[in-house]
Order: sequence, then C-alpha cells, then structure tokens
Amino acid sequence: MRQFFFLFLFSIALYANCSNSKAFWQSKIAQSQTLESFFMQHYACQRSFYPALNNAQKIYFDTVTYSNGLTQEQYQNRWYAIALEDEPFFKRFGFFNNYFTTHKNSISPRELSCFQKQQGFYQKVSKAHFYRALSLQGREDDVSYLYPLIRWSYENKGIDMDLSAKRVHYAEQVFGIQRGKVGNNEQFARFIALFDEEYSAVASTLAQRLHVSELTAYKLLVIITYLESRGNLFAVSKTGAFGSMQLTLHYYMMYGEPNNPFNPKSSLIKLANKFVHYHRIGRSIEASVIAYKSGSLEKCRNGFGAKSADCKYYNDYKFYMAKMKHLQSKREISRFMTGKSYFYPALRTLNRVKSQKTLRDYEPYQYAVLKKGTLAHKAKKSLYLSGESFFSLGKMKRSEIYRLQDQYGKANIGVVSDKKVCW
Repeated sequence: MRQFFFLFLFSIALYANCSNSKAFWQSKIAQSQTLESFFMQHYACQRSFYPALNNAQKIYFDTVTYSNGLTQEQYQNRWYAIALEDEPFFKRFGFFNNYFTTHKNSISPRELSCFQKQQGFYQKVSKAHFYRALSLQGREDDVSYLYPLIRWSYENKGIDMDLSAKRVHYAEQVFGIQRGKVGNNEQFARFIALFDEEYSAVASTLAQRLHVSELTAYKLLVIITYLESRGNLFAVSKTGAFGSMQLTLHYYMMYGEPNNPFNPKSSLIKLANKFVHYHRIGRSIEASVIAYKSGSLEKCRNGFGAKSADCKYYNDYKFYMAKMKHLQSKREISRFMTGKSYFYPALRTLNRVKSQKTLRDYEPYQYAVLKKGTLAHKAKKSLYLSGESFFSLGKMKRSEIYRLQDQYGKANIGVVSDKKVCW
C-alpha cells in the first residue's frame, strides 16, 4: 500500500510538470522525428497534450490506444509495434517466434545442410554449433534469415496450440490486449480513414491483379477488415490471430516474408496476395473469401457447412458487398458501415511511419520447374529435399513465375513451393 502511495505521488508530480499550452505541445510534435516518437515519450502527459492535438492527431492517438487503460509499458509497446519494420519488430517481441525457438531441434541434419547451402556457408556446421552461434550473434529472432528453417520446423511438428496460447498470453500482457475484443463503429471509421493511403495502395495493385475496379478491390479489403477486427489494430483471437486482419502464425510468419502483424499495410498485403493466388488458379472472389477464412474453397457453397461460423462470415461478406454495390465513394462506404466518416485531408499529412512495402515484397518464394528443355541456357540444377534433382532458375518470387508461365506456358514451367526444395 505504501509503495502504491509513493507511485501515486510520483505520477502526480510528473503530471504537474506537463504544460497545458497548445502551442507548447504542437511545438514538441514539430520537433519530434515522428508522431509515434512524440506519443511514446510523453505517456505521463497524455491528459495535457491530448487537448492540444488537432483532429487528425487525435484520430491517430485514439486508434492506436483503443481501448485505453494501458500501463506505460503497454502504451509504449503499442507505439513501438506500429512504428517498427518487420525485422526489428520480431527482435523486440521475440515471443512471436516461439514456435521456432521451441521446435528448432526438429530440423533434420539434411534440412540444416540445405539451409547452409542456401546461405553460402563455406563448410557444414553442426546443429549445436549453429544454434550456439545464433545465440551469440543475437540472431535467434532474425526471422527473415531463419525463414526456411521456420517453415521446415512447422512442416516437421505441425500445429502447436500450447505455443499459440502462450503468444496470446504474452501479447495481452505486453500490449494491453483483451482477447476477442473487436473495434466499435467509431474505431472502424477512424481506422479506415487513418490508413487510407495503405488501403489505396494495396487496392490499386489488387484491382490490377484481379481485373476488377479499384473501388471493388477497396470494398473487399474494407469488408474483410470489418469482419476480422472492426479496425481494432491490436485485436487478438483466442486461437492466436493478431492485428486488424487477424493473421495467424501461418500468415504472418510463413506466407511470404515474415511481417509485423500489427502493421496495417503488410497485413493487407498478405490478404491481397492470397486473393491473387486464388484468382490465378481460377477461383472467384467469393470462393476466395471463404477459403481465406476457412481454408476450403468449397465450404459454404451449395449448402456445404451452411450453419458454421465460417459460413456466417461468408454470408456477411456477400451482404455488405451487395448493399454497397452502388456506393461510389469512401465516405459513403464509411457512413454505411459505421454511421460516421473521418476522411480528413489532414490525415494524409500526419508525420507518421508509413510502410513502403508492396505486394511483391511479401510474395511467397517458389521455384520454377523447367520442363522440356525450356530456358535450358539459364537453367540451374536444383535439389528437392527428397533428394531428386530438377532444373530451375533458383528461388523466385511467385509473380516472376507467373510471368514465365504466361510466356512459355504452364506445360513448360511448373512450380513448386520453396519448402519442398533444398536449393
């Protein structure tokens, strides 16, 4: 009790040193490298600086801190999470990589040898020595470097719900997350307005890939966000899905380069890339929606599984898309879904961290299997994990293989996942 009393007095003292001048706080913001760094540094003065914020700044603050009641550590961790790129995010919040750190010994000697070949090791290194070196170099959570090993460990061990539960538990503590909590209408309206640049960039590319209008692609992204989290940037499910798009371990860690699941743009990109894949294999957008949710391209169609939660999700998507068919602006869409619209021009001028990543950056890696002597002059000998050899052009982004297939035909250019290939 005595300790609490002194902490209370300390917090009062800190607050007493906080200015109530709007000019003072706007000057501080102008001097800060980014808006995130300003918010991060002034936890104790929230009650003083908040009234001094303009509407756009308040929208950003409210969106990230939703739904309040955060400790200083949780508050600062949220701003770190929203500002950090993928690599530093996973190094700072290593518990997101607990699957590999727990199951790394499931990696076979052959898989480790393949990894070392990919990385250009001069000579083979034993598993014990390799992991010891990783620890000494501080690279145990360098998930981009370890990506092939992470994928193989998952192939070897499969789903581990105990580790998923631990990730959820740690996230609740670290970010002040309440599992299962989604946003409300206010939060969703703020979210889609605040991150409009991210939505616009992803929708533009997705529209080209799906051969639909940009507005249709935008509606798709917005509806999926609404169904997944209602715009709660730090949403977490009981089963271990994180962020506004509710990315599971499979998506944020292993479907293309690992991404910070709390970054709105990279999360939208992961969704978009999945829809591009479904489109490539001839599936409709509606079939892709249910496949994204359930993993099945056939579920909820022709009455299959009609009463399941997945099918409710699918039917909700169809409902919103049909109702918004004639809406032609983002403001109309926001008002239809929430009764509000916050598309202020000032939101685009906020000095916040913005990801420059594109769909290509997070495309899954694959190998083009060259058949019938196709591109023989460029062919390299590659090796399956099973030991069989084939000719390829090396590890490539998926869109590069699509272009080859379009040029030379699918009969001459096959494709295989990188997780099945040694090198």
